[in-house]
Amino acid sequence: MTDVLFCLGRLLAIAWRLDRRRLLVGGGLLLAGSVATPLVAVAAGRVVDAVLDGAGTAATVWALVAGLALTGELMLGHFAHLSYFALAELTEERFNRDLVRLVNGTDHLDRTDDPAFADRVDLLRQDVMQMRATVQSGLQLGATAVQVLLTAVVLSTVSPWLLLLAVVAVVPVLLGRRAETDLEQVREQQSPTTRGIRHLRRLATSPASQKEIRLSGGADFLLARQRALLERYDDAMTRADVRYALLRTGGQLVFGLGYVAAVLGVFLLASQGRATAGQVVLTVTLATQLSVQMSTGIALLGSVHRAAVGLRRFLAFEAEVAGDVAPATGVPAPARTGDGIRLEGVTFRYPDADVDALADVDLHLPAGTSVALVGENGAGKSTLLKLLTGLYRPTAGRVVVEDVDLADVEPAAWRARTAALFQDLARVELSLQHSVGIGRLADVDSPAAVSAAVARAGVAQVADDVGHDGVLGTGYADGRDLSGGQWQGVGFARTLMRTDPLLLVLDEPASALDALAEQRLVDAYRTVAADVAARVGGVTLFVTHRMSTVRLADRIVVLEGGRVVEQGTHDELVAAAGRYATLWALQSRAYATDD
Repeated sequence: MTDVLFCLGRLLAIAWRLDRRRLLVGGGLLLAGSVATPLVAVAAGRVVDAVLDGAGTAATVWALVAGLALTGELMLGHFAHLSYFALAELTEERFNRDLVRLVNGTDHLDRTDDPAFADRVDLLRQDVMQMRATVQSGLQLGATAVQVLLTAVVLSTVSPWLLLLAVVAVVPVLLGRRAETDLEQVREQQSPTTRGIRHLRRLATSPASQKEIRLSGGADFLLARQRALLERYDDAMTRADVRYALLRTGGQLVFGLGYVAAVLGVFLLASQGRATAGQVVLTVTLATQLSVQMSTGIALLGSVHRAAVGLRRFLAFEAEVAGDVAPATGVPAPARTGDGIRLEGVTFRYPDADVDALADVDLHLPAGTSVALVGENGAGKSTLLKLLTGLYRPTAGRVVVEDVDLADVEPAAWRARTAALFQDLARVELSLQHSVGIGRLADVDSPAAVSAAVARAGVAQVADDVGHDGVLGTGYADGRDLSGGQWQGVGFARTLMRTDPLLLVLDEPASALDALAEQRLVDAYRTVAADVAARVGGVTLFVTHRMSTVRLADRIVVLEGGRVVEQGTHDELVAAAGRYATLWALQSRAYATDD
């Protein structure tokens, strides 16, 4: 019960801050409706006694009271719903905003990249939906509690022993709470399964994946996998539902026996002349109402209890995220790179991983140079990029710029001096102006700044075709869909909104481009790299599997198994006949022709 009171107190406090008028109107109407319900039974009993006594006027008056009470019972709840439904929507929107803020509020992404974190966020989305319903359930539960109290008071006027009926009604409440707890535990355990089901459903229906699925004939395979997950989920939830139903049925059975005993007891009193016919009608009516009220109360209490579990989970997540946000230290980001960026004994391990993604990396990226990262998939390239951009924190070691440890710099301050285009870039479906402009929020509404970034990225043709106000993507009726290469060009332009980054990162920038577009991007990249180097001594760092592009870099770093195994210029590494030379020879052979 403590959890229920905690949940209702917190949610109603939030509702009070959001819209106290709706809260007061909705709660007040529900309260009035709760008084009307037992009044109907009282009036019905008085009508019967008045008729039997031959008091026609009194019978008429009590009949009118019954009619008005019944009308109020039916209508007040409807009008209350208009208020508390809107209030519930406001509460859900508040929690959704908080969830978005929390998911995006951490200074680093090592936690959010963890699949277990995705499971928790998915569960929290469901919790938010439950909390919306609980604003309504909480008000209804309060009204039901008043109904139960009034019903018990009225029943006690017939016989104090009838109060035991209300006591017996506690049994299904306790068993219902136990049932809800067990069901919630199973639902949490099945969270990874439900995430897999949703992923397969999206995969099977997404336009982006339809081409490959149709050509491969993989639809039946995906459906079979989804069906297997559904069966696993259904089996677990069916067993949980059976236990839930048995506990709930047991509680209701106890109350049902108490109800029968109460009615028989009042008939006995009437046969002894110790109760009137009207009191018999009153008891039968109120006992029936009490059954409905308790059944409703149990359902509402279960709903609030589930929401209480979700609310505590939400608050725990909020506290955890708050503890993960590094406080501003007051150390400003360096104005220039000095002699460059240094990694000193940097190690990184993902949460719950068994091995390091990067291990004891010592690396110097000289100021004003362009550096290519080379290595097979899983070598640690993307992890290294995220460490350098401040999206991850080193598990050990440090990243130093101008004798400043980046751990001592407010993360937002360092990110403001970086610019990055990742392979899985965000397809920001807004106007071209804003899709590019958010790369530098200070200039998000500046057509001149966006035009300059578009020109530097070499994608002016997209801007000419769409226009600055043209909407990108298919999320809007008037949206203009783009090819993968065009989206990558827009992402590159967004990256170049920052004109003086100390670190410019490009992760597989040409992966979706044709040969001509790739050459334009390479030319733009070289121009930007030279400009950044000249202005602030910035380092440009890129990852690519195309060795023809790699050789353009001033310096090449080869990663393998999370360690730096080679570094140097193209000519130096080829001459060393090591890992890089092997990769170069393999790719060069693919383009060689026999005479």
